[in-house]
Amino acid sequence: MLKISHYRYKRYIVYAIATFVFLLFPFIQINGNQLFLLSFDHKQLHLLGVVFDMQEFYLMPFLLILMFVGIFFMTTLAGRIWCGWACPQTIFRVLYRDLLQTKIFGLRKKISDKQEKMDLSTFSAKIKALCAFLIISVLCLVASASLMFFFTPPSDFFAYMSDPLNHRILLGFWLGFGLFFILDITFIQENFCIYMCPYCRIQSVLYDNDTLMALYNYKRGGAVYDAKGIKYSLAPKKQDINNECTNCSACVRVCPTHIDIRKGMQLECINCLECVDACASVMGKLGKPSLVVWKSSASLDNNGKVQFVRFRTIGYVVVLALVFVLLLFMGTTKESMLLDISRTAELYEARANHIVENHYIM
Repeated sequence: MLKISHYRYKRYIVYAIATFVFLLFPFIQINGNQLFLLSFDHKQLHLLGVVFDMQEFYLMPFLLILMFVGIFFMTTLAGRIWCGWACPQTIFRVLYRDLLQTKIFGLRKKISDKQEKMDLSTFSAKIKALCAFLIISVLCLVASASLMFFFTPPSDFFAYMSDPLNHRILLGFWLGFGLFFILDITFIQENFCIYMCPYCRIQSVLYDNDTLMALYNYKRGGAVYDAKGIKYSLAPKKQDINNECTNCSACVRVCPTHIDIRKGMQLECINCLECVDACASVMGKLGKPSLVVWKSSASLDNNGKVQFVRFRTIGYVVVLALVFVLLLFMGTTKESMLLDISRTAELYEARANHIVENHYIM
């Protein structure tokens, strides 16, 4: 029996770490200042414990460049790794579908079949579904509050929410985001990843032949679809007795975005690697490695290693380093200024053309 690498459990560990960091991050302070805070209330930016006022918001473009170039670099290197391994949408869907609906309340038979619909024919099943909905709704409101902490410090947030009628804007944003999260996780589901997520739209132009992704090894398994994407009547084609794919469709049933990975790279694939685990489990019983692997198309074609260091990735690293150095330089060269404005004893002075001037000493 071959040793099988279960990506699912590794993802769960990453999910736990990402959730812990997201919830803890707003509470970490340096010298009484937040690690990151974009406060519209106080018109301040907190960055690594340093406070920048509104006139110093010229640092924001550097942060945005770091974020977008970092996304481009991550996507070029490992595809939609963010979507499958750290995106809150994916984490909450796993909590709702796999943990609450499947493991705790038993509304679905097993995690490995995500195409199966829930059986709500009995009253008890409907009560269980309602309980699962209420639990995930509370978690969505908690997540929405944690998102607000990046714009309003937790201490201010709780103080404001103790008198919500006088802070209707903050209350509206909190409940608005919370309701959207609930709608997204329970009703929109993975359709958000397929049709609504902007990241899905741009990823195809960031891929190259060395980008890591979940791929079906057609050399071993055999062709399932023709060049036009039409499925053969027998999949894979049985003309070649060496084809190893058993057409068990385990990789199809387990896919949260409802695609067949044997069709090739698709925008809907979020790199969760559930199909890799499913195929590894089936082929492992036959003493063979998985037909679905996490590799680049170039390494799969030439049976070589993934080329991580290449011109494009080096370019992204150089840009990230330069922008980060500029951000540090601009952030550490800030100087304080004491401005004192006081009024004189004379309230005003009438000048020609009916002009009245107030007197101040600055």
